[in-house]
Amino acid sequence: MILPVLEMTPQEIVSHKAQWMMANYYGSHTHTDLRRDVLEWCKAHCFQWRFDFKRFTDVYADTVRFELEEDFTAFNEWYRGRWNV
Repeated sequence: MILPVLEMTPQEIVSHKAQWMMANYYGSHTHTDLRRDVLEWCKAHCFQWRFDFKRFTDVYADTVRFELEEDFTAFNEWYRGRWNV
């Protein structure tokens, strides 16, 4: 899936993320060994303003948060194939 090019300024991205992260989001914990794969998947399948990635949120764990449930569901289906959750 190739995403269409939609332009947002860095400030617009930060403002948009702040709004949905304060209200409600869908989150998944991922293993640090798969960090590169997780980030590549997010960049290929989600717009930059629809996901947020935090490193080392727990021992050997990162957290990825999504604005939309559809992105969250698609990510978890992909991740189950990569790592035994």
